[in-house]
Amino acid sequence: IPIGRPISNTQIYILSEGGSLCPVGVVGEICISGAGLARGYLNNGLLTSEKFVSNPYLSGEKMYKTGDLGRWLLDGNIE
Repeated sequence: IPIGRPISNTQIYILSEGGSLCPVGVVGEICISGAGLARGYLNNGLLTSEKFVSNPYLSGEKMYKTGDLGRWLLDGNIE
C-alpha cells in the first residue's frame, strides 16, 4: 500500500543495509531528514545516538533511521 510522498521541507531516503541509496523498486530502510525532524529522544541519549545520525547527503543535517522498510515507486510515492 503506498504511503505517499515527502511533505515540504522533508527529505526521505531509502537506504540499503550498507547505507547506500536504493534505486526505484528496491526495498530498504526509510530514513527522514528535514526541518520538522526532532533533536532526539527525551532523556534517552543512547537511543538518540542510534537513531538520529549525521545525514551523509546534506552536510550539517541529521537523519532519523525509522527502522521501517519501504521502496520508491515509479510515480514518486513510497510503498
